[in-house]
Amino acid sequence: MFEIRLRSRRVQRELDSLQETDYQRVTAKLRALANVPRPQGCEKLYDDIYRVRVGDIRIIYLVGKANRRIEAGGTMVISTLRDVTVL
Repeated sequence: MFEIRLRSRRVQRELDSLQETDYQRVTAKLRALANVPRPQGCEKLYDDIYRVRVGDIRIIYLVGKANRRIEAGGTMVISTLRDVTVL
């Protein structure tokens, strides 16, 4: 079993800014990562850095094999990116 940690206070602020239902879903997924750090559907981004989807939210995290720790580096709500206009 892996230990789950947030890499910074910024990650905690991102979690706190989510709506209650999204917050519950994301924290449930983080807890599930403690048992299965690379679940089906996760995407390897670089070395030991992965991304997993929770609806429109993406969780970026690092799997530390040596210390059996998962460090959540951030969350991103994809629906907000659709509103951005590139000039």
